[in-house]
Amino acid sequence: MSRYETNVVLYRLKKDSTFRDRFKSNPGQALAGAHLSDEERDAFVRWDLRKLNELGGLPHLLPSVPGLR
Repeated sequence: MSRYETNVVLYRLKKDSTFRDRFKSNPGQALAGAHLSDEERDAFVRWDLRKLNELGGLPHLLPSVPGLR
């Protein structure tokens, strides 16, 4: 598990609209290069904010990603 990488992905989703659009179309492909555990990857693909928080996602990043709920 990588708390750091989880937050890197969250930050990219918040700030990088191109990455965010790729994630919305195909989350698995958008996350292909990220160093995430299977559990982290699954939480992102399902956009499970509770699980992402449990895995170390920073509370101020989780609700602030535009266009994802």
